[in-house]
Formats: sequence, C-alpha cells, structure tokens
Amino acid sequence: MRGLCFRALNRTREACEAFGDCLRNVERHLQLYPNDARAVCLGLDSFCELGERARALEWADRARSMDPEEPAVLYNVACAYALLGERDKSIDCLDRALRQGYSHKIWIEKDPDFSSVRDHPRFKALMHSL
Repeated sequence: MRGLCFRALNRTREACEAFGDCLRNVERHLQLYPNDARAVCLGLDSFCELGERARALEWADRARSMDPEEPAVLYNVACAYALLGERDKSIDCLDRALRQGYSHKIWIEKDPDFSSVRDHPRFKALMHSL
C-alpha cells in the first residue's frame, strides 16, 4: 500500500523502494507459507510496478493456479494484466472474478490499474452488467 500511495503522488523513487521492500517481505512470507495466494498477488503487483514483466506474468500464472476460483485472486490478476497491457486477459479475469462473486463496482470503476481497459467495450459491458 505504501508503494501505491507513493505512485499516486508521483514519487517514483520512494514507490520503487516500497515495492522492493514488499517483494522482500513477500518472499520471506512465502518461505513460511508457500500456498498463500494473497501474498503472491502482492508480489505480482510489485513486479508490475517495478517493470519486471516476465516475473509478473510468471506470478500471475502462479496465483491463478493456487486459487483459480477465488474472486480476490482473479481480481488482482486482472489488475496486473491491465498494468502489463494484456487487455483481453485482464477483462477475462475480471469477468471471471465477477462471476465468482466479486461485486465492488465503485472500486472497479475507480481502480487506476484498469486505466488501460476502461475504454474497452467488454469492460464497459461488464460494468453495465453490475
């Protein structure tokens, strides 16, 4: 969360430091709890923010394989795909998250991670269906 706050304030150096700290904490946590999909999602977001595309895609697959029906996991992976420019994958995951019970319409509409897909007709249709 600290990294996201710095990102929103355009404080790039501090944001990168915070995302690096997050990754170190996530990796330590996963040594103790290797099946914690939420931790993987936090690491996934940090890889996206740090521009480590290959690692982010790897961790997106990891999160989805760990808990493929969990709405929060699907939502976070959808966010990551949007940040990575994978528009169709993002909308597919968001659609699946919604079908699994994720229903925070206002959050989805305002989430800056979806800036790259907000104008997509499928995204608009999903928002209209909520």
